[in-house]
Amino acid sequence: MAFFPFLATVKNSERISPNFQRVTFTGLDDMGPAGHIMDLRIKLVIPGDHGLPKMTGEENWYDEWKAIDPDKRGSMRTYSIREFRRAGEHDEGANGEAELDIDFALHGVGTPDSGPAATWAVEAQPGDQLYVVAPQKDDESGPGIEFQPGEATNVVILGDETALPAMLRIADEWPAELTGTMYCELVDSADIPQIDFPANLTVNWVPRTPEHAYGDLLVESAARLFEVENPRGKCTPPEPSTSDDAEPAPLVWETPAYSSFDDDTDVAEPASTVAERFADTYFWIAGEAGMVTTIRRMLVKGAGISRHRVSFMGYWKTGVKALG
Repeated sequence: MAFFPFLATVKNSERISPNFQRVTFTGLDDMGPAGHIMDLRIKLVIPGDHGLPKMTGEENWYDEWKAIDPDKRGSMRTYSIREFRRAGEHDEGANGEAELDIDFALHGVGTPDSGPAATWAVEAQPGDQLYVVAPQKDDESGPGIEFQPGEATNVVILGDETALPAMLRIADEWPAELTGTMYCELVDSADIPQIDFPANLTVNWVPRTPEHAYGDLLVESAARLFEVENPRGKCTPPEPSTSDDAEPAPLVWETPAYSSFDDDTDVAEPASTVAERFADTYFWIAGEAGMVTTIRRMLVKGAGISRHRVSFMGYWKTGVKALG
């Protein structure tokens, strides 16, 4: 799938819950994809102190962006689509222009720890612009979507607040033939969206408390679900990164077809009946990288689940200011 930069204009920006800002963009009538969205990743090029850089809109957009003076090219971040209303397909009628909703998880906004995307979203006004890097409207090829249950009949989804927009999008397009269980760790119970979920998808909300680190409650939930020992507290967590790179590389990324890990044969022997109980299950885990890595270890090494039936995605890492 080829991605292209589209110049998007802010239509509206609103705080939809204590820790989420929704920005609605227009000017995207030529943006796609044509089919399912699910957890499709797109890029946002966010204006810096020198404003928004000029880009030609060609397929070589990344080389073009990298060639711009780092002090003048702004920041680039990866986000998931919460909602995309294609031109002529929503309430404003046949002439309605395309609208894109991006929900920004707010980490430390108003403090030095806030990343450029969340800060920009909170301050965004109608008429402000950035680039959305995404497929074209006639693209149905599918790469960039990591929700890949294949022939599984059951799905387990675990994610923190940064994964919530993708999780909700997956729920919106939930296949009728699947049953599933979803766990989402949030900053605050007030961030729980008041929407209807498919009858065959069980949703569990686990609001974080001050004494818990990011991901603790998801790891605890996974340990109970998979019937393995909770490793949190038994190993020293990695030192927080202080990287402020323009576009930090994914720290953990593994799908049925790709792995950023060096080990390709790290599947343990089935742990009693756990692997058998999940024989028809696909797993989708996303959010803070330490949490994702811990749950991967629990699944692959602890429960004996083949890594080819999982998608593990580290969206951000504790201590990296520039995640959003």
